[in-house]
Amino acid sequence: MGVGLKLLAAAAVVLSGTSSTSGIGAASPSHPISWHACSPGSTYLCARLPVPLDYADPSAGTIELALVELPATGKHVIGDLVMNPGGPGASGIQFLEQASFPPSLEASFNLVSFDPRGIGASDPVRCVGAAGIRSMVALDPDPTTTGEIGDVVRATQAFDHACSARTSGALLHNVTTMDTARDMDRIRAALGQAKLDYFGFSYGTYLGELYDQMFPSNVRAMVLDGAVDPALSNNAVAAQQAAGFQSDLADFFAWCPTDQSCKQELPGGAKSSYRRLMASINAGHPLFANLQPQFGGQQRVTLGVAETAVLGSLYSDQTWGDLAQAIAQGLAGDGSLLVALAYGYEGLQANGSFDNSMAANAAINCTDRSYPTTVVTYERLAAQLQKAYPDFGALSAWSNIECAYWPVQGTAGPAPAHASQTPVLVIGSTGDPATPYAWAQAVTRQLGDARLLTRRGPGHTGYLYSTCVQHWANQYLETLRLPPKGTICSSSS
Repeated sequence: MGVGLKLLAAAAVVLSGTSSTSGIGAASPSHPISWHACSPGSTYLCARLPVPLDYADPSAGTIELALVELPATGKHVIGDLVMNPGGPGASGIQFLEQASFPPSLEASFNLVSFDPRGIGASDPVRCVGAAGIRSMVALDPDPTTTGEIGDVVRATQAFDHACSARTSGALLHNVTTMDTARDMDRIRAALGQAKLDYFGFSYGTYLGELYDQMFPSNVRAMVLDGAVDPALSNNAVAAQQAAGFQSDLADFFAWCPTDQSCKQELPGGAKSSYRRLMASINAGHPLFANLQPQFGGQQRVTLGVAETAVLGSLYSDQTWGDLAQAIAQGLAGDGSLLVALAYGYEGLQANGSFDNSMAANAAINCTDRSYPTTVVTYERLAAQLQKAYPDFGALSAWSNIECAYWPVQGTAGPAPAHASQTPVLVIGSTGDPATPYAWAQAVTRQLGDARLLTRRGPGHTGYLYSTCVQHWANQYLETLRLPPKGTICSSSS
């Protein structure tokens, strides 16, 4: 398993149990953001915005947030729509520059995103280099013997120690989602917007829930796609995500016979082929990937690498074909695609380095809430979940082990989202493995003045996969009119 593994583009995070705190960290007068072309001829604009490092101690200095904007193409611009892609640890800048949005949305809003503190170009948390990340991905996702568990613990402790050694303690103490929510209100003020228009995906929904709690009078419109339920315990999150990915894997098995390419790749059947490959890897039979030197050269495909590759491929049915091909190549003795999928999931860059999403994921998760600090707690949960969800139970249970040794311990526990003063649109997908549909239903109830828009189909989040979802979400953002109760969209429309 990989430390800080994003078993989840939405990691286990919770709202604090405090009451509304709209006055805490409220944005002070900000000078306008000074935008400039990100590169010669680019349609994207870039900027940097200073914000307090420690909102409780302004004398501690500032850090700078990296921002990006895609200016609106229409004549009648509603305002700025701020986005967060999730993680925690995902770069908002890369997300905005790489994603494709409907022309109607691009016409109505200046699309704005940013790298939250500790991520990407905004004072990133630093832990280990490329070799260290590859080693973490290769760790046993289901350690059961004393020796196997000891290996995972020692590697995790070394990773956490590297984070402490390479990142300032001040940043590690001030990288919570609550800090980012305060940063986002600074961004709103610097944009000159009296109220925030916000679109959060996955973990970004938790950021939106927390912002709405802290600054309830500063919200105009909020879309939460792939909602995180903040009322769940650590164990409930681990169990429900393991169940989600287990179900999604079954959907992949059922899909393969209906797809000509997959049938050709896996003539013996997807389920049988997958089981044979994973059993062979688990038994220690050698499987290697021959990569270019900048990607580490020859790599052994461990169970950790293979499970990470499968996990990452299940986020969208658009990558199920890649998973089928990786399984077929693995059975033929070539693990290169498995390694590529696993490393890509953990942030591999074109030059062989990795982004800092693994480090940021750990830093934010571990300070956002309280996690167990005894290894036996993770061991018992893994044994329990592995029985119910044999492919992902142990991986899910062990995924937050880095928090047991993290230098800054979180203290918050589960708490429901506060009732919203503004109508909120929540999007849930019935086959979402990372943020299960039940979470969207729960968050809709918790927010009170909210409406659930359902996408029927597999995959994580809904907006980018359904023109129907896009229609209703765009209408809400433009007019504040929510879709009718009970609206259901398909993935193909």
